[in-house]
Amino acid sequence: MSERSRRDGRRRLEPGARTAILDRIAALQPKPASPSPAGPAPAETDDTTRALRAAVLGEDEVRLPQLHDLWGSLRQIPVNEAVLESNLVITASRRDPAHTAFDLLRTRLLQALDEHGWKRVAITSPTRGCGKTFTAANLAIALSRYENRRTVLLDLDLRAPGLAEVLGAPAPGPIADWLRGATSSSTQLQRVGQNLLGIGGLAVGLNDRSETYAAELLQDPKTAAVLDQMQEEIAPDAVLFDLPPALSQDDVTAFRSRYDCVLMVVGGGHNSAEQIREAVRRIGEDKPILGMILNRAEEDHASGSG
Repeated sequence: MSERSRRDGRRRLEPGARTAILDRIAALQPKPASPSPAGPAPAETDDTTRALRAAVLGEDEVRLPQLHDLWGSLRQIPVNEAVLESNLVITASRRDPAHTAFDLLRTRLLQALDEHGWKRVAITSPTRGCGKTFTAANLAIALSRYENRRTVLLDLDLRAPGLAEVLGAPAPGPIADWLRGATSSSTQLQRVGQNLLGIGGLAVGLNDRSETYAAELLQDPKTAAVLDQMQEEIAPDAVLFDLPPALSQDDVTAFRSRYDCVLMVVGGGHNSAEQIREAVRRIGEDKPILGMILNRAEEDHASGSG
């Protein structure tokens, strides 16, 4: 059952079940009668069809699932190994032994998502400079290596976007336009193309400019509708949100109803215990913190933009 199905209470059908039901309806539906000299027959065909469908489906109205899968039609972006390596995206080439930490993180994350039926993961930090974007990029690439799984990574640090630079890929435009419904998922999202690094099922939503009204946009019902529609069109197994630091603005709090769980990236020697506690408090007790990731990277560029 899709995320949207759970939220609006509608029962969705698998494509095979839908086909079988419509075949049964076609077999049951009466053949149209010959025209009568006295005039057309009563308009019962539509009523009969609706009644048959209601009887077969147990619903007053037939609601069919989204049939068009956009994944295969997304524009592809090339993989630049040199750029990824220079930005310490260590899960790309896997030459750095530290990539095994992200492999372990992805396995535990997927186990938690599967166990609870979650899909949306917020990645944040108490303050800037902790490496949340670095973590989001590495985790997304690690996830992409699982066959038959799709991962979507979205740059929702709207005030200070940096994921495009870390990945060395161009953004098609402001992601705020997509969240407002002005552009489509097929325009904003891009899929990682074929490469020799084994990076597979990964689509990214990149951003090329800062958004002044970030918290208002993240809390807007239109944003929720766009994300729901994206899940119908793309059918991802996991959606990672690279969010702003929890203590910098109210963006993470404004967006809290849109994600299921949280990964908190803490800068080693950078964040105090009080900052960590306050960040967790702002997120709220009802949002599970799946892990506290201690980033000990000393290089400035290892932290990405976050």
